Amino acid sequence: MYRDIATTLYKRGAASMDGYEMPRWAWGVFFVNFLIFFPLFLIVSYTFQHVYPTLAIVEDPSPPAYNPVSLNEDGQSIAEDGFATADTAAVSETPAVTSSLRSTHRAVYAIAGWRSLFRGYAAYLFTSVVVSIIATIFVGFGVPSFIGVPLVCVAVAQPYAAWTHIVISTPSPKYFWQRFPPFSRTFRATAAPIVIYAFATELATYLPLFIASVLNMTTWNPKEPNSLPQYNKDDAWKGIVVLLASLTLNVVLTRVQASFLPEDDDTIVPFDRSFGGKVEPAIVGGKGYVNMIDAWKSFSRASWIRLVKLYVKIFLIVVALAFAWVAILIPEYILIANNSRKTGEL
Repeated sequence: MYRDIATTLYKRGAASMDGYEMPRWAWGVFFVNFLIFFPLFLIVSYTFQHVYPTLAIVEDPSPPAYNPVSLNEDGQSIAEDGFATADTAAVSETPAVTSSLRSTHRAVYAIAGWRSLFRGYAAYLFTSVVVSIIATIFVGFGVPSFIGVPLVCVAVAQPYAAWTHIVISTPSPKYFWQRFPPFSRTFRATAAPIVIYAFATELATYLPLFIASVLNMTTWNPKEPNSLPQYNKDDAWKGIVVLLASLTLNVVLTRVQASFLPEDDDTIVPFDRSFGGKVEPAIVGGKGYVNMIDAWKSFSRASWIRLVKLYVKIFLIVVALAFAWVAILIPEYILIANNSRKTGEL
């Protein structure tokens, strides 16, 4: 939506320059803007809006304690009965990694520098391209969405799961496609979650639009790309309802996918693989994944508060970056317009 609105504004600006020739140095200004703002927008749109929230959704600030296994021959636990281990004490006293945007950034950046800010980006692009291609084919053949969405989800189940796992786990020397689990095994083990996820994705896509329609909320109409939505005083509280619906579904879906994380992969944030004892590993005959209800119930009130605070901070950063962009572009536009000349003039 934002891209279409931006395109509309650009076309209006370009139309106002019809019949005028920009100075040659204007292209240098555009190039400098690109060098400055493209990395910033990329970090905000991907790292801040995808990576950091995913870590916050998965993190368990108080994972279940366990006693380290002793290597002594008697096989007794290192910890004595009635006494907490050092790990347990650390967990209870250490704040969550995603308790603040600064600590989240510090934890991610400490892994591999600036490259960690784009962890999983290759899998993200690959999944986006595959989804676009398959969706375009389905739309071309007129496949209904309630059929097409589950099929698309099955097709990208491996790369999408790989993206989630790469984001929340420690670095691996493997390429992202090497972390794809075998499709047949993945489908047999996660058939039910894939179907649930497919319908949940459909719900997450259309529920906010449905709610906005029921509430008579002003939305952008793709059939009229040149017409910007008019402001309505009631859109504020309606937008909050839509936002909460989207956020809830995003939390549930992300936690369901995180439950598929292979046992050999360690996470960069504390993570309760058992989801409060609801998940039984497949190696001992369990399903090996959490259902959507348990994924919802296992996300504590404190985690909700932590996630909402993170989203608020990210929103403020997005707004600040947008204002900075506009504050720079407007003077540049005026300067270029004042130094432009009509076509044909000497």
